[in-house]
Amino acid sequence: MEVKMRQTSIAVLERQINARIAKLGKCGQFIVGSLVESKRKCGNENCRCAKEGELHGAHILTKRENGKTKTIYVPVAMVDEVERWSREYGKVKKLIREIDTLSEKVIAAVKERKKATVRATRAAKEAK
Repeated sequence: MEVKMRQTSIAVLERQINARIAKLGKCGQFIVGSLVESKRKCGNENCRCAKEGELHGAHILTKRENGKTKTIYVPVAMVDEVERWSREYGKVKKLIREIDTLSEKVIAAVKERKKATVRATRAAKEAK
């Protein structure tokens, strides 16, 4: 005996999709990429990093473009702001994945509904 899970109705799925689209509209400015702190020597022989070993810190945003890693120097004054943008992108990406998953469920539900209709039509014809 086969146990079928109750399918979520298409209307419910569409409400869930619309709720996530509304959340997308409330998202703030975002930027694709990861903000990281990099420490390195500057190359100046007279600098403390060459003499004492204490490295210079710099914040960079890294992201992939056309299969290559792109790095963007982030000024100190913008680090907090860019970090906030990067976190916001994480939220946007999560919502997009959820919308995608729900949209796939809508497709599956429509296909299943069509199959059920075809089966019912065949059964009605056979009953005559």
